Amino acid sequence: MTQETETTSQDIALALAETIAENMGQDVRILDLRGLTDIADWFVIASAQSRRHLKILGEDLVGDIKSAKIGNIHVEGLNSESWIIIDLFDVVVHLFLQEKREFFALESYWGDAPSIVISANDSGGEDDS
Repeated sequence: MTQETETTSQDIALALAETIAENMGQDVRILDLRGLTDIADWFVIASAQSRRHLKILGEDLVGDIKSAKIGNIHVEGLNSESWIIIDLFDVVVHLFLQEKREFFALESYWGDAPSIVISANDSGGEDDS
């Protein structure tokens, strides 16, 4: 009998956050929204250094998701100059320019959500709840 491993939405959120951090995404944070909303179980939030960096991060992440055949994907704002949303149903990635991130303040809005901070040097992240 072989045991199949199922990739969970938490695994997907962590993998996406680590990929963003490795590609120079800044202030990468995962919010655990389970039990707080039906919108998604996880938000991955990160900032890009420039408009060009934002577009490259978004395009590369979408390409990686499609290559991995993770599931259905819906993307908004890939040609935006300030905010890209990548929706995988249970996991939603928000890529921002810093000023737009500060304006929408998703981390503050979902302040009750436990969070994990991810850095490129730290593959597991640290719980910041």
